[in-house]
This record gives sequence, structure tokens and C-alpha cells, in this order.
Amino acid sequence: MTEKIVIIGNGPAGLSAAGAARIKNRVADITVIDTKAYDTFHPCAMPFVIGGYLPSVDSIIENIRYEMMKIKLHKSSVVEDVDLKEKIVKVKPETGEEFTLEYDKLILCTGSSVFVPPIPGRNLGNVFRLKFAEDADAIKKAADNKDVKNTVVVGGSAIGIEVASELAHLGKKVTIIEMQPQLMPFKISKGFAVTVKKNLEGTGIIVETGVLVKEIIGKDAVQSVKFGNDSLDEAIDTELVVLATGVRANIELASKIDLKISEKYRAIEVNDKMETSINGVYAAGDCIVTNNLITNSANLAQLAGPATRQGRVAGINAAGGNASYPGNVNSFIVSSRTFYIGLAGINEEHAKELEIETVTAKLSAPIRPHYMPTSKDITLKLIAKADDGKILGLEAIGEEKVDVNVNYIAMAIHTGLTAYDLMDIDFCYAPAVSETIYPLVKVADSIIRKIERKKAKAQK
Repeated sequence: MTEKIVIIGNGPAGLSAAGAARIKNRVADITVIDTKAYDTFHPCAMPFVIGGYLPSVDSIIENIRYEMMKIKLHKSSVVEDVDLKEKIVKVKPETGEEFTLEYDKLILCTGSSVFVPPIPGRNLGNVFRLKFAEDADAIKKAADNKDVKNTVVVGGSAIGIEVASELAHLGKKVTIIEMQPQLMPFKISKGFAVTVKKNLEGTGIIVETGVLVKEIIGKDAVQSVKFGNDSLDEAIDTELVVLATGVRANIELASKIDLKISEKYRAIEVNDKMETSINGVYAAGDCIVTNNLITNSANLAQLAGPATRQGRVAGINAAGGNASYPGNVNSFIVSSRTFYIGLAGINEEHAKELEIETVTAKLSAPIRPHYMPTSKDITLKLIAKADDGKILGLEAIGEEKVDVNVNYIAMAIHTGLTAYDLMDIDFCYAPAVSETIYPLVKVADSIIRKIERKKAKAQK
């Protein structure tokens, strides 16, 4: 009998699951159900549509050509319920009659939704959230209006910074309002957040931290934003607001069918095979809680990279394979028009919470020799265990090669390398592309010297 695999959701995880399942099982009956009216899109590219780096929203919408892989795709459709006993999925399309699908294996890739705080005025015109391609298109059209001169981005994490940068590139006055005391809270360290803030302010973006939006004011459309804290009330004129206030896992269906949900993270619990608490049901992507390789504890990744890898594992296993997902190190990169911010692993504050004794080193160094006309500095902050120099994380900011350094450290964490090991790696060198002594080696050397001084002091 032909294996029937049903995948709910066609984002990065669902797309990866479908492709991996087809490669593993060439004859399986694979069906994907998704709420979007188009096949799929590239969510991380949405800010570039807003800023005009990409010519239109069509640039990020893609036809997957599932028919070539003999995969069925039901667009503009919602899964209302799953009968676990009969193994039937109940589907309601936007138009047309409801129908059912039988399955042998089910994969939930239901993703996440934008969390919108209950701010008065959040439903006014020109107040946007950013989740789908059509959201990026709407923000772009609003920003192109010559009467829109002042903009506010609510939220100072990755997507907020990227949207703010693109709006600033369009010549708009941009203010980021972040309720936490720092930008990119719970991601980067306090000290590094100061560096990020200075870089953003250097591009003309106004950054307000430690304050929250109290009200969005206007008649039909937004006219101003009131913000502050217990002791402060301020208002700023604006014609456009983007709510970059984080996301929450979509677990409504999972809860309805009694999958085990993490009480702390409000996401679906899975094992390293991407199996849920119910046999034959898998899950992947933003809707799951997964393992952090450094802390060996549960965490939310909610990034496209981990989602694709999780989807691959779920797809292989649903199709009869035996793949495993070890966990993530939460490596990611944030892009502005003038610089990049990168992170892999944990920062020193997170390590302190976990009672891990650490050594850190921060330095700025040229990515190419100083005599080269294209030489630019990159700032790296490396964190390692104090006893053996095992790499725990990296924070990086610069105009180039931030991704390269973050990827090196992600690999170092995955393989258990130490700062001492980094000193022995044969990094390539040519003046046109890199320094003789790679910046990562310099910061590793600084870590080692601190560890050795501490050891020497202890021996006295």
C-alpha cells in the first residue's frame, strides 16, 4: 500500500519536509496544505522589498513546481481538525467545499504568528505587522507615499532593525521603540547592544529603549504614537507604524488534537526524530520547542535555518527513514544597509544565569591588511568556558564577513572546539580577501591569554 504523508504548512519547514520525504520515498502519496494563496515565499527577504532593494514583492514569491515532484498542494486552505483514530485530516478551502484526506504520517509545520500587544489604536490605517509577502507589499506601498515622512518601528529585535534600516534608506525619519532596556533583548549581551545602538544611530535612526508604546493615535490612519514608562510620557508624530513585536508558535491545531505542548514555551514538544507525543505525527519549524546544543535544554529557535533542517528530518522519518536533529546553536545574522550583526551560541549573561564560568574577549580588527584600500574592521566578542576554553558563543558586527565568522563559531560549537583549537586551524590568507592573522584567531588568542594568566595566578 502506498504511504500517505500529509504536511500542514508550506513555509521553510514544510517545504523542506516535502522535498526530503519525496527523495526518501519516490512513490509515497505526499500532500501539502497551506493557508497562503501562492506556493511559498522567502520571509527573510521581506525588508528588502520594503526598502526597494528588490523591485517588487513578486521577487520573493516562488512557484515550487510541486507537480514535477508529484506532490499535491492545496493552497488557501485551513486544516480545521484531525481525526487521530481514523487518521483523517479535515480541510476547509477558502472557496469550495470542505474535504478530508487520509494519512499514514502527519507533519505539522504550522509556523508562527506575529504577537500584537493590546495597544490602543493598533488597528488604525498604516499600522502594519510583517509576516507574509502581502504585508511587505502593503508596507512598501504605504512608505512610497510622499506624505509619509515619519515612521515608527515597534520592537528592536532582528526584524525591527532590518525594517528600520530599509525605511531609513528610503529617506524616512525612523524611530525604533523597544520596551526592554536594550536592543535585541535575550539575544545579545548588554554591552554589545550598546555597540549595535551606536551603529544604528550613526545611520540616522532614533533608538528609544526601556519604553513601551502606550497608544497609537489617529482618526482613520495613524497620526502619532504615545510612548514612555511609569515616569515618562512622550509623543511622536508618525504616518506609518510597523509592529515588529515578536512571534508566537501556532499551536491551536496541536492543542486541539492533544499533542504535548511545552508549558514554558507554548510550542510543540518533539524528540530528535521530530516525533511528537502521538505516534505517526511529526512537527518542525517555528511551532516546536527543540534542544539547544550548548545548554542541552529546551529552547525556541524560530529561525529559517533550523526550520529547514528540522523539516528535512521530519520528512525523511515520515517517509520511512531514520534521521536525527541534534539541536541548534541559534546562529543568525541581521542585516542593515551599512552593517551586519551576527550571533552564534550564548552570551556571557546567559552563561551566568546557567552558572557557567566564562572568559570573554572583545576586539576590533581589520578583515584585510591595513594597506589594502578595501580594508574594514570587524568587531568580535568571543565567549568560552573558563576552565578549558571551550567555545560557547560569538557576537559580531561589521560591514563584511560577519556571516563567515558566525558560521565558523557555529561549526566550532557543533564540534566541541576550544579557543586553543581555533589557534591551530589553517585559515587561508590573501591580501585581497583576508588578514594574515584572521580576526577570529586574534580574539581566540586573547581568550587563551586570559585563561593562562588565571591558571598561573592559581598556581602561585
